[in-house]
Amino acid sequence: MAIEELGVVSLVLMENAGRGATDALCDVFDDRLDRVVLVGGPGQNGGDAWVVARRLLLLGHRPLAVLVGESARLRGDAQANWALLGKLGVETIELPPDQASTLGTHLRDASLVVDGLFGTGLDRPITGGYADAVTEIEAAAAPVVALDLPSGLDADTGAVFGVAPGAALTVTFAGHKRGLHQYPGVEHAGEVRVVDIGVPVAGTPSASLWMQEDLAALIAPRADDAHKGTHGHLLVIGGAPGKTGAAVLAGRAAFRAGAGLVTIGARADSRAALEEKVIELMTTELPGEASPAAVEEICREKRAAVLGPGMGLDDLGRAWALAVARHAPVPTVIDADGLTHLVDEGLEVLRNAAAPRVLTPHPGEAARLLGVSTSEVQRDRYTAAAALAERSGQVVILKGARSIVAALGELRVCAEGTPALGVAGTGDVLSGVVGALCMSLAPVDAAIGGALLHALAGVEASVGDRGLIASEVADAVPVVLEHLG
Repeated sequence: MAIEELGVVSLVLMENAGRGATDALCDVFDDRLDRVVLVGGPGQNGGDAWVVARRLLLLGHRPLAVLVGESARLRGDAQANWALLGKLGVETIELPPDQASTLGTHLRDASLVVDGLFGTGLDRPITGGYADAVTEIEAAAAPVVALDLPSGLDADTGAVFGVAPGAALTVTFAGHKRGLHQYPGVEHAGEVRVVDIGVPVAGTPSASLWMQEDLAALIAPRADDAHKGTHGHLLVIGGAPGKTGAAVLAGRAAFRAGAGLVTIGARADSRAALEEKVIELMTTELPGEASPAAVEEICREKRAAVLGPGMGLDDLGRAWALAVARHAPVPTVIDADGLTHLVDEGLEVLRNAAAPRVLTPHPGEAARLLGVSTSEVQRDRYTAAAALAERSGQVVILKGARSIVAALGELRVCAEGTPALGVAGTGDVLSGVVGALCMSLAPVDAAIGGALLHALAGVEASVGDRGLIASEVADAVPVVLEHLG
């Protein structure tokens, strides 16, 4: 419904945005308010900056408002708020775009810079004088506060339209913008605060942000009389010769996430090697033929399965991967080699799977499944994740920084994590954690819960941004769970 239909005056919304932004920047930068320089463009995003300038004046500060453009071309609420600055005696400067390269002279003594050049309406690269203005803002010595989002950032994908400043704080209006929570947008946004401007939100948002505090709502404490049977039995199918460690990591992570029993369904050519590695984990040998009946039998008394860690890319691995993907009668996480075997078959085969599936591709695997390049996936991760869910009819975790969980009509973003997780084996740990959660949660809840638990365990186990090993992530999962209480 349009704002006009609701009877909400747009000037009130701009006032609410400016007031909320002022409160936020005063809270974060209360020691940097002596000389705030506000840089606005010719649109309504500039109008938000002019409200902030006025409110800073009323608080006893001496802001400088710089319009990159011509005041004669301002329209609507932005024009009204710019005119009000002059009447109140706020110091203002009009800087024609072809002189924007001189903006730095006005920023030299700034204690804080407010970026109000462009908002969510931008859909093309910033060029000319406005690009110069953004460059000058980025070069300023003072911290930058962005209004709604940093100028030059794609609000939907997080891509950069040519140039964008790196903000220390982004005050975004009405609700989170998707682009603030995917890279490179995350790097430009800094801390993100949402300001309620009085716009009623109709319906369910297409994407939601999930953080540490959301885990407690998904994972409840256990009853005092719980036992291994009530915790569930997970089947892990994988571990080809030379790759047995992947299956062991998934099983270990499943135990750490709460599974009561874990059995590795091992190929005949690797079971002996697995037996040498496992203690708490059990093993069983996969039958020679990967028939629907054999899949049913190996899944008997299991509550969920994980398919793919170290499964192998040979004919035997392919036969079992496709059979389990189609016929396993329990919720199944499909990862690694299991995903690779689906590339030629097509994701559509999962639409008729015997039970729910959770796919966990990294960007390269996602690209192969969609028939596009990895760079195309990374340019718009939301669209890629949604496409994977649409084609498969299943839940998808598109892995990477700020992993995205996609189900039909829904996107959830994991806001936690650390670059230290970028190491071999952590994907196997994720699949085991999600598999364990699939035994007690709906697939989409297990997916986002598992992504959060895995990311937070990485943070818990890491020292800095590197040097982590996958087993340490698994072992940190119970620590994260304990913190939920």
